[in-house]
Amino acid sequence: MYKIAGLIFFSIFFCNAMAQQKYWQQQVNYTIAVTLNDKEKTLDGVEKITYINNSPDTLHYLWIHLWMNAYKNDKTAFSEQQLANGNTQFYFSKDADKGYINRLNFRTENKTLTQTDHPYYIDIVKIELAEPLLPNATTVISTPFHVKLPYNFSRGGYVGNSFQVTQWFPKVAMYDATGWHEMPYLDQGEYYSNFGDYDVQITLPENYVVAATGEVSQVGQMGQMSQMSQGVLLPSPFGEGLGVRPGEGLEVRPGEGNSVMLKKNTTKKNTTKKKVIVKNVTPIKLPEQNIANKTLTYKQQNVVDFAWFADKNFIYKTDTLLLPNGHIIQCQSYYTKKTETLWGNSLQYMKRALLYRSKVIGNYPFNTATIVAAPMGFAGGMEYPTITSIAGNYSPKSLEMVIEHELGHNWFQGILASNERDNPWLDEGLNTYYDYRYENEYFNTTVKKSKRKLTLLPQLNIEEYTVMAALHKDQPIQTSSANFTQANYNYIAYNKTAKWLQQLQLQIGTAAMDSAMQSYYAQWQFKHPQPKDFDAIMNNIGITNNDFAAVRNSTGFLKKEQLQKGASLVLPLFGYNKYNGILFGIGVHNYKANNAPLRYFALPMFGTKTKDVNGYARVVYNYYPKNKALARIDVGVNASKFGQNSFVEGNETLQLGFAKIVPFVRLTLKNKTATSPYVKAIQLKSYQIAEDNLQFVRVDNAPIDTFFKAIKVKNKYYVNQLQLSIQKNTALYPYTMQLQLEQVKDLLRTTFSYNQYFNYNQKQGLQFRFFAGKINYLKAKTNTLQFANDRYVLNLLAPKGAEDYTYSTYFTGRNQFDKFSSYQILQRDGFFKFRTDLLANKIGRTDNWISSINLVSDVPNAINPLQALPIKVPLKLFVDIGTYAEVWKKNNTDQKFIFDAGISLSLFKGLIELYAPLLYSKPFAEYSQQLWGKKRSFKNYAFSINFNAFKLHTYIPQINW
Repeated sequence: MYKIAGLIFFSIFFCNAMAQQKYWQQQVNYTIAVTLNDKEKTLDGVEKITYINNSPDTLHYLWIHLWMNAYKNDKTAFSEQQLANGNTQFYFSKDADKGYINRLNFRTENKTLTQTDHPYYIDIVKIELAEPLLPNATTVISTPFHVKLPYNFSRGGYVGNSFQVTQWFPKVAMYDATGWHEMPYLDQGEYYSNFGDYDVQITLPENYVVAATGEVSQVGQMGQMSQMSQGVLLPSPFGEGLGVRPGEGLEVRPGEGNSVMLKKNTTKKNTTKKKVIVKNVTPIKLPEQNIANKTLTYKQQNVVDFAWFADKNFIYKTDTLLLPNGHIIQCQSYYTKKTETLWGNSLQYMKRALLYRSKVIGNYPFNTATIVAAPMGFAGGMEYPTITSIAGNYSPKSLEMVIEHELGHNWFQGILASNERDNPWLDEGLNTYYDYRYENEYFNTTVKKSKRKLTLLPQLNIEEYTVMAALHKDQPIQTSSANFTQANYNYIAYNKTAKWLQQLQLQIGTAAMDSAMQSYYAQWQFKHPQPKDFDAIMNNIGITNNDFAAVRNSTGFLKKEQLQKGASLVLPLFGYNKYNGILFGIGVHNYKANNAPLRYFALPMFGTKTKDVNGYARVVYNYYPKNKALARIDVGVNASKFGQNSFVEGNETLQLGFAKIVPFVRLTLKNKTATSPYVKAIQLKSYQIAEDNLQFVRVDNAPIDTFFKAIKVKNKYYVNQLQLSIQKNTALYPYTMQLQLEQVKDLLRTTFSYNQYFNYNQKQGLQFRFFAGKINYLKAKTNTLQFANDRYVLNLLAPKGAEDYTYSTYFTGRNQFDKFSSYQILQRDGFFKFRTDLLANKIGRTDNWISSINLVSDVPNAINPLQALPIKVPLKLFVDIGTYAEVWKKNNTDQKFIFDAGISLSLFKGLIELYAPLLYSKPFAEYSQQLWGKKRSFKNYAFSINFNAFKLHTYIPQINW
């Protein structure tokens, strides 16, 4: 009895397990009729969805993607991702440029279905079915819809009167063995869609040429022809009879190559029928008034999407391609006069690409393949079943490579329809691997034909992602699209995956690799393979699933010899300051090396005035601890030596300089996610400085005018600096806050600063800064102590070069008190822009505390008078408001708060800022009157130099300082 029960239980369990392992997929067919209003940039359509439930589950509702709503406002997942990736174009776009989909009414027969918004995303809705949908049952749902097309911010929309109609209709989300995959539209992150049959009827003004997924269904229509001859429009792209002149008829049939054969008839007497062959001709524009509509119908079976493109200026070329299995493809290319020179050979490019992929992977199964030159706001392409759009200016080779890549997506995603959102490597990575093989086959003629070695292909650009690996900022191949950083999405999902497969090819041989991939294609075409399915194919050739999982879920896998070594780069250098004169020399560094934990640069430069060697040097060791708190530890030392003053006595000039050595430790804290915009760091520095000062000594028995003589003496001091900082590096409202404690021999200088940028359009905004500082003496304060530490006090007015006690800012004339170089100020402390030649007795100078707010706003271009200049110069307005300890003392009658305000010019992207104070508090006016004889003077103007504006880390990611 127990044995029988056990057998029954085992049988039930085994049958259930087998049932769970049986593959199934849903089928969703669409019949759509849509009309384009090119003036309003809208679509009006009616859609019938036939949903076939092939799952073992009973469904009570469907999730529907309404991806046009991703462009409805700035609260969508698309908009948030754009901002996270540093793109503010959509966020600051006009309402007229946004898009949406509405006027929906989902119905089954005569029953209106309940529609519920997704709890998080406005571009997804749920519809409750009228009755449960049982396994193997079918339901038919219909709805009207209205679309306001957006400007093409991402893959689809419109640019002028060119329309790229993608992700445009209500589309049922994917349901598979793991459940529903409702997902918002993202720019970084593609799709996971059901296979289905499409029957799409497009109505639009007859002077538009259309390119679309699938085949035109009208009898006798051989594709979308936009060539024209002798002022006579071919009817095929426009509908029957359109553009035909009185007494003429046109018959269209394919000619040889990229030609179109026309048969022109006339009703005039004594005329004969004449055949002409037209090549590379351009369209004739119809008058804009009274344009009638035409309707075109496209059909395509077994695809995951449908896209179409419409433009009045399309030039059309077509040819046929015979595949190895005997299948004939109609190849079609659409482009405009603007791109005609580059796209002239586009058919040849696509034919070679389709033939290559068919040979090495498996035959292209569709009857048409189409490429379209379409403006999309970026250089690159986007794939859809049987059709792809491409934008950008290219060389002939690079255009061919883009065409090859985008057509390749017909295999990886169009036919092998994996979940691109969760596993972008299964699409982009595999596709890129074949790009490199294609380039190797047709372009890289110098590749060594060795079984053990395959030369790295130029397009691979191994440095791109090995830099990220060296910085421990790379991510596993298995990462989902939304969790990749923007850089890693390209470097890892595309290139690292391709490199991994290339290494596998070298390991097992090209024949075995091709056999495995052909088996994968044959077994999973028109299905939805998962990573485990790809692994199972590879397991058959001896590569275990565990090996694959380990590689895809790890960071870094390249061998040391494949990483760029710590080679030094040498470059010429030039510089200038008033004391050293013109500086020239060389720079040597290894910051471009990818696997060098010890990094260095040295910039020795010869001063033409001082006749000595000056410059900078830095050595740092980067360590990446394996713990949850720290991402990186930098330990190193900086050093520099330059002139800082001069003194002329008779015929002799004393050149005064400084030298400093600064050991440091920087701890960068680890973020919870790789996509986090925050940089949190703790840094400790110790400035060890030696500077030349003047000392006047008595000269015995000397003439009265040389009774004292100036000599150089060394002054040595230190500044220990602890800095805690947090940066939020986002495109919208980025900020930095910093707490800094500096200890010198006799005092502690504590400062806090908060900087935030408030965008008010895509390129302009308001810079806000708050600053507070406090001085604490470490011993009893005396006049002597105050005098000895005068250089460390706090200033509401921006400090000058002599007050840069750490020698951390470049000054053209650090200690000058006349001429233009003396007008330079330092971006520190209260940072008022009102400049003074005085060091002592300055307004807002204190050894107690200060606080200030600095505002700098761009002047909108519409009211900026400098926009009339041929060179665009950003004009800004600034306001500084501050207070300090002394004015708050009892019985003090001075103003509690002082201010200055004026205009500034930003030159060379912020490298140089010019400041002109125009309005300021009474104490400043009185100071100017007393010193210059008038309340306003050019001598109160100032400028600053900020090399941090170059943001070197954006060019050399290895820089972390």
